[in-house]
Amino acid sequence: MSENFGGYQQLSWLENSSRMGKVGPQVKVFVVGRESDVPPKVIQTAPKHLKEKIKAKSSVVSWSNNSEDIWLLQLQTVETKDHYGLFSTSPYSMARDLVGTCFRQIISTPLKSIEIHHLGDCEEEFLGLCVGMEMGRYSFKNLWPKVKNNDFKLILKSSLKNYKNLIKQASILGESINLSRYLVDLPPNVLHPQSYASLLSKVFRSKAKTKVSTWNMQRLKKERMNLHVAVGQGAESEPQLVHIQYRNGGKSQPIAFVGKGITFDAGGLDIKPSQGMRLMKKDMGGSASVAGIALWVVNSQIKINCDFYFAIAENSVGEKSFRPGDVITSRSGLTVEIHNTDAEGRLVMAEALTLAAEQKPQMIIDIATLTGAIKYGLGSSVPGFFSNRDNLAEVMMKMGQRRGDVFWRMPLIPQEKSRLKSDVADLVNCTDGYGGAVTAALFLENFVGGIPWAHFDIYAWMNSATNVFGASGGSGQIVQALTLFLSEQEKA
Repeated sequence: MSENFGGYQQLSWLENSSRMGKVGPQVKVFVVGRESDVPPKVIQTAPKHLKEKIKAKSSVVSWSNNSEDIWLLQLQTVETKDHYGLFSTSPYSMARDLVGTCFRQIISTPLKSIEIHHLGDCEEEFLGLCVGMEMGRYSFKNLWPKVKNNDFKLILKSSLKNYKNLIKQASILGESINLSRYLVDLPPNVLHPQSYASLLSKVFRSKAKTKVSTWNMQRLKKERMNLHVAVGQGAESEPQLVHIQYRNGGKSQPIAFVGKGITFDAGGLDIKPSQGMRLMKKDMGGSASVAGIALWVVNSQIKINCDFYFAIAENSVGEKSFRPGDVITSRSGLTVEIHNTDAEGRLVMAEALTLAAEQKPQMIIDIATLTGAIKYGLGSSVPGFFSNRDNLAEVMMKMGQRRGDVFWRMPLIPQEKSRLKSDVADLVNCTDGYGGAVTAALFLENFVGGIPWAHFDIYAWMNSATNVFGASGGSGQIVQALTLFLSEQEKA
């Protein structure tokens, strides 16, 4: 199978582009912050019929002036008091979405150079607009199977004194988001368990303060990761577990991240219908988000110890596929009766969560495209969020709002635990009927050992082009929220 991963090392271009020289500007973009005014010189160049729109603070106004195209983007203040303000547009997300969307439109036409001038005193706005440009520039077709070079020059300036440092931060964050998107976009004949493990090793093995280890099928069996083995044993490419260890926080206990890495989910013997199988290359989207967070951590060199676990397998149909009715003993010692082989993600996650919990981290955060049930409740753009600690949940939800990477807390309903009982084992792996996302989360809770825990049930995919996303594909869900969470933890 092919292992041509194209441009995974060239997912960030903003910082280098901003240093390039001037080559006859064809487009000038002025981004005016919420508390700032449009420079009179800019207004003077606008046609008379557009000056009223500028005065009324229209978000986007554009016109041509001699050989230049002028874009004027005015950031707005948007306050939403309902839902505790958790769906309010933040300065960061306002700038990211507005600038990223317009930037995507600008670069879709032939041009030689772009000048972007930010006028304002809000660092969050400038960081957001830079990340929006990184996200807007991303195109899977431009990266795989062969990288296409930029065909324009970029000059980026701001009235902020430290804007060059913010460009660097945005470059690191943008690369991390886009790595997550890129991994999800890769086709499943290219990204299979063994090639995925190889790619992660290649990306992280040379990073400072970082150690990468991989467990193959033989090691997984030796380590009693029997649920993980069962899921992956029916596929041609054997299951893998990748552990990335980052140590830069002294002797403090690490924060552990666990990601579901099902590179393709056919459903196993409980096979999916063709429509349900079509997007199942994205079933490793949780692990892709963990990879993006890991890249941000190691490139930012934050002063927090972190562990990243990638539970990787393909859920396929073969002579060795596990069966409904099988009873499997997990690493934790709990026995699990298989009710549905298409509820496989929680099985590989259970083993990786057990492994993470054994190291006694200060908290465990897992990310998984775990259930279709959560989409029926919240839609595809808002992940479900579960936690066994109210204070942790409250902090995390605020991080999501600040980064425009929102999610909504769902309950771990105690009464629903009884539905996981089995007549022949400690647990069943899934339940019938309503509340599937809740019972899936409750299943995972059995393997975290009472450690503070957050679980994200995500979609990981954009169904169509919108805002900064130029096409359907990987979305990088949760990367922005959790990198901010880690940044705030570092300051604490």
